[in-house]
Amino acid sequence: MVIPNSKLDKYGLNTWYEERVEAATTEEHHIGENSITVLYETPYEGFTYGCSPKDAVHMLSLLPSDDWSMIELVIFRQPKRKQIQQNPVWGRMMYYATIGKRRGAAIYLEAQEIGSRLKWSRKLSLEDQLELGRLIKDGHEVDENRREFILTLSQESIRNTLLYRTFLHEIGHWVQYEKETLDYNTALSENSFEACDLYFAHPSVERESFAHRYAEQVGERLRREGLIPFTLG
Repeated sequence: MVIPNSKLDKYGLNTWYEERVEAATTEEHHIGENSITVLYETPYEGFTYGCSPKDAVHMLSLLPSDDWSMIELVIFRQPKRKQIQQNPVWGRMMYYATIGKRRGAAIYLEAQEIGSRLKWSRKLSLEDQLELGRLIKDGHEVDENRREFILTLSQESIRNTLLYRTFLHEIGHWVQYEKETLDYNTALSENSFEACDLYFAHPSVERESFAHRYAEQVGERLRREGLIPFTLG
């Protein structure tokens, strides 16, 4: 089975499967002088984002506005079962998403199934070892046998991974894209194919390392200042 990559939407535009957000509620939020649109798909029964649009907006308010002011959309997306099986992710950064009539940079957070189990082989690359360590630090229950590590997801651990790490990680991707690509090539539009080509010329390991460093450094600062974790009333 293969996930269909793209098709024409009702406006006649080619869209990737990540851009097909169905029956989502739309919220407009203002944070200082900036605004952000949040699209929220109701998760399937037994699935959760671990956080709400209000939580995501509050996280943005804790960050320097220069790091995210050009991001147009935050999208809470419920992936299809086939997508979960073939390409499971916590979140993603799309540098120019097309969702109906909406356009612009978008951060995605994807719903996760409570109680699901993630299996990690004991034969891991260095990058995978680091990521496993991050997941364990996020609070996912871990069991192990001679062949693999098994992580079990809970409501709280999903919140820790999605809100306090993945969200910051995806903003980190945008920070690198904006500062290392756009700022040094002022003739390029943030929506141009040339800008994306320059950014993706960076090796994926380099891009992921930058985003991990951003999430870790910002997360540590926010914890040190007592700003996260938080509970909104």
